[in-house]
Amino acid sequence: MRPYKYSRLLAFLLLPFLFSCRQPPSSNTTTGTAKPEQRGIGTRGGKLVYRVSSPPKTFNYLLANDESSILTAFFLINSRLVEFDHSTQTYVPGLAEAWTTSSDRRAVDIRLRDGLKFSDGQPLTSSDVAFTLEATYDERNKAGVFGDALLINGRPIIVKVIDDRNLQFLLPETIPAPDNYLYNIAVLPRHALEADQKAGLLSEAWKITAPPASVVSSGPFVVASAAAAERIVLKRNPYYWKRDAQGTQLPYLDELTLAVVPDANQARVGLDQAAIDIVDRMRPTDYASLLNAGGPVRAFDLGPGLGVDYIWFNLNPTKADGSQQNPVKFAWFSDVRFRRAVSMAVDRDSIARSTLQGLATPLYGIVSPANRIWANPDLPKIAYDPVQAASLLEQAGFTKRGAANAPELFDAQGNRVEFSLLVPAENEPRKLMAAVIQEDLGKLGIKMQVVPIEFSAVTNAWTKSYDYDAILLGLSVSDLEPSTYANMILSSGEVHQWRPNQKSPSSEWETKIDQLFGEQARESDGEKRKAQFREIQRIVADASPIIPIVTRHVVSAANSRIGNFSPSPMFPYSMWNADELFIK
Repeated sequence: MRPYKYSRLLAFLLLPFLFSCRQPPSSNTTTGTAKPEQRGIGTRGGKLVYRVSSPPKTFNYLLANDESSILTAFFLINSRLVEFDHSTQTYVPGLAEAWTTSSDRRAVDIRLRDGLKFSDGQPLTSSDVAFTLEATYDERNKAGVFGDALLINGRPIIVKVIDDRNLQFLLPETIPAPDNYLYNIAVLPRHALEADQKAGLLSEAWKITAPPASVVSSGPFVVASAAAAERIVLKRNPYYWKRDAQGTQLPYLDELTLAVVPDANQARVGLDQAAIDIVDRMRPTDYASLLNAGGPVRAFDLGPGLGVDYIWFNLNPTKADGSQQNPVKFAWFSDVRFRRAVSMAVDRDSIARSTLQGLATPLYGIVSPANRIWANPDLPKIAYDPVQAASLLEQAGFTKRGAANAPELFDAQGNRVEFSLLVPAENEPRKLMAAVIQEDLGKLGIKMQVVPIEFSAVTNAWTKSYDYDAILLGLSVSDLEPSTYANMILSSGEVHQWRPNQKSPSSEWETKIDQLFGEQARESDGEKRKAQFREIQRIVADASPIIPIVTRHVVSAANSRIGNFSPSPMFPYSMWNADELFIK
């Protein structure tokens, strides 16, 4: 790992269907006809059915690397040392009732709640936390996503057990805050898994076909049954630690079923027939039809998620095989005036309002406005201005020829300006965006060919071959923290998409960003960190290595019989407070 590269749950940065964690919209209201209700005291009993689009692959969260597995193994059947309350936007006590950081920020003292138990009734202690970290860092267990999330600059956290309730984390270097590391630790049972760990077989434990009783959990639910391709049935954990304000043990539900419904049409039918209670990330067409449908199903526009969509140009001077990039195109893409002109030529408002049916917000930087804490609200709005875009291109030596209704742009050497834009064939919204952008750039005389190919081929182009012109993709981070953006922002980052894995910065502005990122990573003053990270966003906006387009909204639907329904636009969406949901 390179300096200042702090790992988080970044494995889902570029999945075709994006998701992310934690941040709610700017208010607890929606732009649709339905509004989430205030959470309160519920009643115990009842069953709820939640739609997942693909089956979970494991109940062992260390092996979870897909959305359904993480939802099930990390959020529903396990608890974390620290939780994140989407409604208040703060970290709150979980299994740990308190944690304090030393003055040098190299040690974290943690105190567990009294009387914690696993789902089999065995005590949950500091020894189990130490075991979890041991298992996470053991390379035999292949804890890729969560292993990376708990490394600090490539190095592990050392655990010192003091007694059953108290322990200390010794950090390899200072970090601004430990909260999000503690959030990524769901505690595993030493007594149930130690034999597998010692034998090097932990990666084989708790497969989806495992006997349900063998899966010992610390969260609100336990596994009741699993028909992997069809449904996972969870039931209440009788030893779950959380209670409501009146002292009633949570969760309220007797049973939570994860119904595997890959087809969006079938999911909609399931809602209409009350076979499914909640569907997250609905299609815009389903949302629109539900708004005026009446009946018990309510639709919710939850506002922007943390996922963002943008274009970037290939700024790698060579391909992976060492051959030179097309020198003509490389000269265009390397000119900041060309990139800014393209940005000005894109009608973001039209894409958000019409193309995506109002379920998107125009984007002007690398951080979604959903991240209210760290997004820079002062970035200039990039107005749709073809006239100014044409002027910038003229300053850069480009000339427009041809008829007014069919212009053709040429560079100073007489080369026709044309390039291809790769877009994932599986992603319908991005293909729609690309068609609008193609038309917008055509008004400048730029001939852009849209090339839909499989998502894996798009990823291969920018991560391995470096053989492409431009790509429409984006990212979805899993944390609000600036460190979550490290892989994308740092010049050495693996997700520094326009030119990843640089040994040293290739420009002055990238050098400045690397410097600022290192400074904010060591800064303990929250306001100073905020100013430094917002300055990074400003530099990126000025240099325009990416062309921000939109941040799409998250849309959910639920049967009105579900109480305490308070969905978040961030993963795990409607399930973030699953222990509070109840049947009215």
